[in-house]
Amino acid sequence: MAERDPATLLRLVTDEIWCKRRYDLVDELISEDFVDHIEQQGLDGTGRARYLASVRLTHNAFSDYHEEILLIVADADRAVSYVRVTGTHDGDLMGLPPTGRKIDMHAMGILRFADGKVVERWAVGDSLTQMQQLGLLG
Repeated sequence: MAERDPATLLRLVTDEIWCKRRYDLVDELISEDFVDHIEQQGLDGTGRARYLASVRLTHNAFSDYHEEILLIVADADRAVSYVRVTGTHDGDLMGLPPTGRKIDMHAMGILRFADGKVVERWAVGDSLTQMQQLGLLG
């Protein structure tokens, strides 16, 4: 298989794992030694298992979760994405019972790759918009 560039790998991770729920690709695309720089309530563990847990936690809270990639910028071993995130809050979200409300917000993420796999992740999302849309703020 030809080596994939960071932009292609980021698109694969987003489209296949996050949007199409292809959990079987986690072993292929995420390093066993994955390092997560995202602190998220209810998310423990390390490595590939932590990554999969974050995906499942999100999909459990938003069964129709989707990321639309609006922009990717990449260099030799990193790719940055700017995405539109949508979904319906129909499952537990870090102790918050389902509200049935929809979210529509933006987020940015950075993935670093080595040997064709994600080895590190950073991200920031528009938490204020998400909390307003879920009815948690006035």
